Amino acid sequence: MRAHRHKIWIFSALPALLGGCAQGEDAYPSLALRPFERGELLPAPLPTPAPAPIRPITDAASLADLMATITAADTAFQRREPEAGRLVRAAAGQSWESGARSAAVVALADLDAERAKTATALAAIDALVAQAATALAPEPELVEAQGQAAALLARQDAGIARLWQVMGS
Repeated sequence: MRAHRHKIWIFSALPALLGGCAQGEDAYPSLALRPFERGELLPAPLPTPAPAPIRPITDAASLADLMATITAADTAFQRREPEAGRLVRAAAGQSWESGARSAAVVALADLDAERAKTATALAAIDALVAQAATALAPEPELVEAQGQAAALLARQDAGIARLWQVMGS
């Protein structure tokens, strides 16, 4: 009797379980032919709009400000360089404790401060060049300014190194 109840329970639950597998006609996956398989053409895709023009990353005024900072720092560097050279030549071969050597080191520090202003402005231009490259926005005037600033900085570096060499370390 017990086996008979078990069979009845299975047969009575079977339609309920199989009913869960039935799907409507619109359910996925359908075995009907798709439109392209029947030879029907799909409507043409809409044309994509033209991309917006790439606008400059930096405006001309901020680039001009950076170049003015670099020019002012280089002008101050060139104005102080001859005096620093005179003090360095006077301190050449003297001990570190001498007044001439101290004056020359202060003059070299002043030159280095002007060089730092140039380097800071160049770093800002480098950041703008990197942003322009990332945005795929070519800005030749920005690259040109970067080259000019790098050349001035290299000249200042060479000048400071030459004066340190004259004085001896």
